[in-house]
Amino acid sequence: MRFVSSGLVALLMGTVGCGGGKLINQSDASGAGGIGGSGFGRPYETTVSRAVDILFLIDDSSGMLRAQTILRRDFPTFITTLQSGPDGMPDLHIGVITSDMGAGDGTLAACNATGGKRGILQPPPPATSPAAVLCTVELQAGARYVADNGGGVRNYTGGIAEAFRCVAAVSETGCGFEHQFAAILRALGADGRPAPVENQGFLRPDASLVIVMLTDEDDCSATPGVPLFDVASNMTLFSQLGPSLQFRCNEFGHVCNGQHPSRIAPNNDVAATMTYSGCTSNDSEGYLLGVVDTANRIKALKMDPAKILVASISGPATPYVVRWRPPSTADTSCGAASCPWPEIGHACSFVDSSADPAVRVTELVSQFGARGLVLPICADSYAPSLQRVGEGVNALLEPGCISGQLADDPAKAGLQPDCIVIAHAPQPNGTVVDSTVPSCADADPPCWTFTRDRPSCQGDAAVVYSPAPGSPPEIKSVTVKCSLCVPGESDPNRCI
Repeated sequence: MRFVSSGLVALLMGTVGCGGGKLINQSDASGAGGIGGSGFGRPYETTVSRAVDILFLIDDSSGMLRAQTILRRDFPTFITTLQSGPDGMPDLHIGVITSDMGAGDGTLAACNATGGKRGILQPPPPATSPAAVLCTVELQAGARYVADNGGGVRNYTGGIAEAFRCVAAVSETGCGFEHQFAAILRALGADGRPAPVENQGFLRPDASLVIVMLTDEDDCSATPGVPLFDVASNMTLFSQLGPSLQFRCNEFGHVCNGQHPSRIAPNNDVAATMTYSGCTSNDSEGYLLGVVDTANRIKALKMDPAKILVASISGPATPYVVRWRPPSTADTSCGAASCPWPEIGHACSFVDSSADPAVRVTELVSQFGARGLVLPICADSYAPSLQRVGEGVNALLEPGCISGQLADDPAKAGLQPDCIVIAHAPQPNGTVVDSTVPSCADADPPCWTFTRDRPSCQGDAAVVYSPAPGSPPEIKSVTVKCSLCVPGESDPNRCI
C-alpha cells in the first residue's frame, strides 16, 4: 500500500455525499474552544482508512457452475481497477462464503438441517478435491481469506487473482433454497451472535466493507422458527405451504400489488402462465428475514454507513411470470385428476444458464443508495460489472470534502487551518502507534495541507496527507480533527 499526495485524507462533514465526519463536543477538542486554540468554531473529526474488507457471497446451488467460472475468469478486471485508483492498491481482505445455510429437516436434496456451510469463510479446496486444480498459488496454512496490504505484506504466494480463484472454488452442490441474507449476517456476526471463529480477523473496525453477491435465484432466508421447508405435512398443492418446491420462496417471500403470487393454475391448466407486476419483498408477514432489517444490521457494522458498498450480480426483478408443470408426485388435492405445480419463470437467460427474478436481493442493494449496484448475471462477461464494483471501492476510499470554512489557527502566522492530523501505524504485535503529523507549512513530508483544488470537491476544501518520499506503507489510517467556522457567529476574517 502507498499513500500519495493526490489525496488520502480529508475532513468529512457527515453528509451522504461527503462521507462520515462527526461533530464532537467542545470538551473533546484540545485548546481553548477549538482544536488548536482558535477560540471559536465547531470541532469535527474523521478517520480515513485505506483498508477494505470484501465479502463475496457465491451461490453454490445447482446450475451456478457457469457463473462461478466467469467470475473467476474475469476477476483480474476487479484487481486492475483497484490498482488504478488514485492511491493504488488498497489494504485488502477478500473472503468468500456461500448461500448454503441448510434448510428443513435434512430430507431436502443437498440441504442439511445443521446450517449448511454456516456463513464460514471458505478455505482453499483440499488437495484431493477436483477443484484443487484451480489453486495455482499457495495460501498460508489455515488461511480463510486473502490478505494483501498493497505494500508487499500478504498471506499467499503468486498473484492475488489466482489466490481469489482458489478460495472461490465452491462448486455447485449446495442447498437449492438459497439463504443469501442469512449467510451474510452470520459471516459478519450481524445476526445477534458473534461471527464464526473461522472468520475472526476478517472484518476490521477501521476498514470499509464491500459485499458482492453472485446468485441466480432470490434470497430465501427463512426466519428462525418458521417451518417454511416442511415436507412432512406439506407436499400437495392444497397443503398449507404447497408442494416442496422453490416456489414457496416466491409465494411467501414476495407480494405483487399486495397479493401473494398464486400457486393455483387458472382452470388447473398446466400450460397457463400469469404475469405479475409491482412485486416486492414480503417483509410484513415474517416468513423470511426482512430486507430493511437485514440492511440495517449490515449498516450497523460501521459507524459510518457511507463506508459500505453492496452489489449483486443477479437476475433482474422483472419480468415476474408464474407458470405450471405436471406434479412430481401424484396430486389430486385440487379436485382434478392431476394438479399442476407452480414454478417461477426465468427473468433472464443466456446460453446455457438463466436466473430468476431477484426481488429481495435487488431491494437489499437499493437500501444502500448510490453505494448499491445491481449488475447482470445473464452475460458472457462479468468484467464490466467487476470494473463497476472496483470503481465503487475506489470511491469509498476517496477523501471527503469540507462543505464550509475552516477556522484559523491563531498560534500560526497568516491564515492556517486549525487542524490536527494523527497517523496510525499498526504494529506486528497488534498494537497501533499514533503520531501527530505537522502541517506542510511547518515541515517537509510526512505532513498535511489544506486545499480547495481537488476536482471531486468542486471548490469545497480538503485536508490532504502527504507521505515522506519513498516511505514504507506503515500508515494504514489517518484521523483528522479541525475546527469549522459557524456562519453568523465566527469572525469572517478568521475563516478560510
